Amino acid sequence: MGIKLFLIGAFLLLAVSVTAQVNGEPFKNIRIGDQDGFGFTKTKGLLRPTLRNSFGFDFEGGARRSPNSTAADTNGDGILRQGEFLPDLDGDGRVAWFAGDDFDNRAPEEMVDRNNFCRGCLAVHDGTRGSIWTDLALSTGAEGFNWPDEDGPAAPNNATFVFDFTVKGDQIAAGSLIFFNLVYGDYDIVPAIVGVEFDKAEPRILEIENIGPDDGLIQARSAVLNFKEVFTADNQGNWHGWVRVTFNAPREPYTAFDFVELSLFQIAQAPGSKIEVVLSH
Repeated sequence: MGIKLFLIGAFLLLAVSVTAQVNGEPFKNIRIGDQDGFGFTKTKGLLRPTLRNSFGFDFEGGARRSPNSTAADTNGDGILRQGEFLPDLDGDGRVAWFAGDDFDNRAPEEMVDRNNFCRGCLAVHDGTRGSIWTDLALSTGAEGFNWPDEDGPAAPNNATFVFDFTVKGDQIAAGSLIFFNLVYGDYDIVPAIVGVEFDKAEPRILEIENIGPDDGLIQARSAVLNFKEVFTADNQGNWHGWVRVTFNAPREPYTAFDFVELSLFQIAQAPGSKIEVVLSH
């Protein structure tokens, strides 16, 4: 913990801007967090949990999970991705709260809620927030160091992400579909209920399909937002984007997010999956 505090302090002292943006090109996406497999830098030796409801028995006759010998990083490329699994860190065959599976892999820029990236933004504003919720097991059994919710790890852990950015007027076509993409693991609420607020448009609720039931499963999901919901024209002929996304998980004791983004491109989906499309109100 001492090393983490030192890194956070050094990060703030140097006032290093970790908000990356690429100007002079058409808008592609703005991302909160990064695509780094939940911050696990070494996946070799990490094992996935057993299939849900795959039980053995302990010596007292109580039900327990049978440990699995299959890699969490199923393709062995060094990054935990969709279709793979959060690791069973304590070897009891499951991924769960109060079970030794908590992790905090946040980088210093995530600890201070400043890890975001945009391709094609004129500016990413200070209001952009949420990376502090990424690369962290949102577990009710966690110690709670630098916890993103001021009330600590106790449920609910309603992860909240705010996108606040500007795109040059000629760098995005008005009316484009905007995909809200996310990668998360072990989210057991069916469906995932997501509240979405906008600067000028009416708020609405997304229900994002959960494709379980494998324990610890990492999923990549998408929903479609209307251009007029996300963007409003400013007085300089540019487009100001503002979206607040809140995951409503009052009964979810354990989950994790890798990243969320607004993009012109839908994230890869599992065969047969579907997205919610709302084009107008």
